[in-house]
Amino acid sequence: MEHVTDAEQMQAGATTTPTADMRTYRAGVIAGVLSFIAFLGVLKDVNALLDPGGRGEVAWGFLMIRYTSLQRVWFGYRFIDHAAWLATIPHLILYATAVYGLIGLKRWGWYLLFGYVLYIPLSEWLFMFFYPLGYLTGMAYPEPILRGEWLFLLISFPLEMSAAWLLWRYRNLFVR
Repeated sequence: MEHVTDAEQMQAGATTTPTADMRTYRAGVIAGVLSFIAFLGVLKDVNALLDPGGRGEVAWGFLMIRYTSLQRVWFGYRFIDHAAWLATIPHLILYATAVYGLIGLKRWGWYLLFGYVLYIPLSEWLFMFFYPLGYLTGMAYPEPILRGEWLFLLISFPLEMSAAWLLWRYRNLFVR
């Protein structure tokens, strides 16, 4: 059997494909997607801070991001007007820190993002009970709006839980 060296392969025009660890590749894709989403959150929040008391859209290539500084939700509680604008600042810091932590492969970046991905559905469900169902305000939303809120939860909850599950599944690659 003849042994071929790398130099001989290159001279013969043969191409070699490096082997890739698919588990690491998939974890990188997940980190990239979540980093991009957090980056879009940074863009959205910067525009909300620059436009106090306003709302609008930012067109960025093929992507359009809506922003508002009129309303923010933290732990299901809705902040409006100036309080919402102030609540944008920790939101911006959270998103920017998540991007830095994931791109920099920081151990704390995974913990921060995993906790935040679990927090999001908790906040959405609390908001649903506080406002659309009327447990905090004493007045439920009208039926068509309430139906839209339930539809949003039915779509977003599985997606958020899937993101949390994928982060948990690949945690040993992020937390070393």
